[in-house]
Amino acid sequence: MELSKFLSYWLCSIVFACFSIQLGYTQNSEENEYGSWLVLCGTAKVHEDWSIPAVGIIRHHQMLDKYGFFFFRTGASYKISKASTFTGGVALLNSNSYLEPNDVVNTNQFWLYGEYNLQTEFNDNSLAHRIRLENRRLINTEAPKANNRIRYRLQYVRPIYKDVYFKAFDELFLNLKGNAYGENRVFIGIGKQLAPNLKADIGYFNRRFKNYREDMVRLSLNFNIDLTKDDWALQPNK
Repeated sequence: MELSKFLSYWLCSIVFACFSIQLGYTQNSEENEYGSWLVLCGTAKVHEDWSIPAVGIIRHHQMLDKYGFFFFRTGASYKISKASTFTGGVALLNSNSYLEPNDVVNTNQFWLYGEYNLQTEFNDNSLAHRIRLENRRLINTEAPKANNRIRYRLQYVRPIYKDVYFKAFDELFLNLKGNAYGENRVFIGIGKQLAPNLKADIGYFNRRFKNYREDMVRLSLNFNIDLTKDDWALQPNK
């Protein structure tokens, strides 16, 4: 359909426009180097309508060097309809803050979250909306702090050739108390379906804060496991 093609190119134009604005109006990090953002994520289906998500992230300030944080999130997801799901759960984050060259502060956070996902498809293209509410707490400090924020992500995926696809998203973070603007994230890259239940994507990842930005290479490996099927457990041991 001509309308589907028009919407596809329109969405791509918006993503690239956001990317250009980020480059033109933000300042880079002091190191002026690319960091790395490594993601392992997936779901394990345990029922027709229920699944368990798991996300692990390792972030480095420099490429695979200078540890930034480790993040792990899990919970339970309920399929409301074919196109929408609701997820609730917990997350843990361990991070290093480099205040001075020889002054590193390590902190831990505990999160509670709830999110709603809606995915629509048109002419083999995929458009996904995600809105999430988070409660974040410092847990290993004498002065514990709490923060509530809401985040919205718009993600677009378009096939390029066979198992290769184009992927882009923009995600806005808003604090519910104090300064409203938290950060904005943009990703532009390509991916490949490696197996029926396994895919990987890589590309440019940008985090824009109020006064600076972080530029990274983001590599993601995504898996899906269906535990409702019996055949996976009947395979002979090797």
